[in-house]
Amino acid sequence: MDPGQLEQVILNLAVNSRDAMPRGGKLILSTSSGRLTGAAARLHGLADNDYCVISVSDNGSGIPAAVLPHIFEPFFTTKPEGYGTGLGLSTAYGIVQQSAAPFTPTANRAWAPP
Repeated sequence: MDPGQLEQVILNLAVNSRDAMPRGGKLILSTSSGRLTGAAARLHGLADNDYCVISVSDNGSGIPAAVLPHIFEPFFTTKPEGYGTGLGLSTAYGIVQQSAAPFTPTANRAWAPP
């Protein structure tokens, strides 16, 4: 994943978090290191290795269970007409998947290769 793509992923996740908090709230961007091994690594087709974990979280309204299966679909949005294209999460997902990294949608967490 090149720096521009990483910036796009973080920006798209942060914008979604912001929009989930129309009255304000807390947006947390964090990084950490993590190790995927064994079954967890194989589940994502990755080698046992150390990874950089990039997380975006907020204390917004959350994603309703009925909506969760659709959040990565291009043009899917829960925003009113004129307030979103429905491409933010699908773009972030595509970039992360292209880099062969797992993406956890409920926590907005991506594991980036070393």
